[in-house]
Amino acid sequence: MSELVTTEFALFLYAAYFGAEIAFIYDLIRIFRKVVGHNRLAMAFEDFLYWLWTGMKAFLMLYEYHNGSLRFYTILGVCIGIFVYTVSIGTLFVKYSARFLNRTKAEAFKAAGKAGKKAESILDKPRRAVRSKWYALRVLWGGKCRYFCRILKKKLTVFCKMIRIVLCKH
Repeated sequence: MSELVTTEFALFLYAAYFGAEIAFIYDLIRIFRKVVGHNRLAMAFEDFLYWLWTGMKAFLMLYEYHNGSLRFYTILGVCIGIFVYTVSIGTLFVKYSARFLNRTKAEAFKAAGKAGKKAESILDKPRRAVRSKWYALRVLWGGKCRYFCRILKKKLTVFCKMIRIVLCKH
């Protein structure tokens, strides 16, 4: 084989690799979309960044290896790379990776929920005790409780203002 044909075949293989690479990157985006909920604007922004990256990388490949000229076998190599990747492992990779990450996310949220419920139950006991004591005071004192609370609030407000004045002077 001549050197020119060998070089073009190597470039064809590189183009096929590039096609598989861009399909893999898009599969990562698809997995991310399945794991994390998206709206249309976020998806459009992700797609814009993906195609911007893909276009720049394709331009650099063509510029570096073909002096900027577009060759049919390069386009064919990219299409074949995308097709082979998608048919061989692409769909399975997306399906099982997304399923694994969703299960992991669900388990993490379940564990966090259990920890949150445990913390809430621990913190709820003192809150209930304070609430019940406060209720008992209101029932025992009746209307006097309102009067007492107003006076207490005024005194606390004056005290807080004095602390602010002292802290702001120094």
